[in-house]
Amino acid sequence: MNQRQIPKEHHGFLPGRSIQSNLPSCLLQWTSEVERGNTLDAIYLDFCKAFDRVPKRRLLHKLGHVGVSGLLLKWLEAYLSDSTFRVKVGDSLSRSAEVLSGVPQGFVVGPLLFIVYTADLGNIITSPFAMYPDDIKLYKKSSNSLLLQEDLFRIGNWSGDWLLPLNNDKCNVLHIGNNNPKYRYNLDGKQLTQLSCCRDLGIITDSGLTCSHHVACIVKKAHSLLSLLRKTFCKISPLVLPKLYKTHVRPILEFCNFGWGLVLQRDINQLESVQPRATRIPFGRIRPQYHERLSQMQLTTLSERDIRGDLITTYQAVNNPSSPICHL
Repeated sequence: MNQRQIPKEHHGFLPGRSIQSNLPSCLLQWTSEVERGNTLDAIYLDFCKAFDRVPKRRLLHKLGHVGVSGLLLKWLEAYLSDSTFRVKVGDSLSRSAEVLSGVPQGFVVGPLLFIVYTADLGNIITSPFAMYPDDIKLYKKSSNSLLLQEDLFRIGNWSGDWLLPLNNDKCNVLHIGNNNPKYRYNLDGKQLTQLSCCRDLGIITDSGLTCSHHVACIVKKAHSLLSLLRKTFCKISPLVLPKLYKTHVRPILEFCNFGWGLVLQRDINQLESVQPRATRIPFGRIRPQYHERLSQMQLTTLSERDIRGDLITTYQAVNNPSSPICHL
């Protein structure tokens, strides 16, 4: 299959594309529109048990349509056929039953097959959108709400035609910008839930496009983990604590920070409050100053790591012009 047949808006399981390209590409467009005084509506769609619901015969039909043929197509047909499953409860096993739909998970080919199955969605959506991999978000200015609603009708019809239902309970709309008219949208006869903030690929996005909600959430989670570490490791060496901190706590604070970035000083201070507490754990009441503790544990401040991350991203963009980051 030619990669050009996959929509450029798809950011999952493709070379050079990831959450790090999905989120910034959308947030940059949204921020630009809000700065011009416009309002937007972003609709988040989610397929119901997507990987488990892909019809095998229709998947093979699409594979043939995009040019997969010969022995490769036969191999994929054999790969998808004659699968069974059993359920174990305690020491009891159920009878074997045939797996009638779905693509195998845990293998490289599984996500790729799902991408192929949903690739033609890019041909029916007229609004700007982004996918990763079974999550879709489409957006438009509030003044073009009718066009956005038409896209919802098309996606709903596609979902019915290709037997890949949407999870209506997880389909929502985020109204972005001040004085947003907050139009109502319908999907399959059901009105979408309106949200003031929502979780977008692990990042909490709000109607004002600030990161305050996200920072508050991850800082709370990080402090909870620090409390757990303190209780679990009553006596711990200053050389061991950094390994636990880097493994369990710091990734929470830095996840996709290229996508949301800090602007308000209060958010910066809130985020920076985690690491001083973490470095106090190995010491008693009498402890060195914060920067001396950082030196002993060979750590740097989060602000310094944030600058380093931005420089790495810039370097990658400069040295790889085909990277999606270059077009942000």
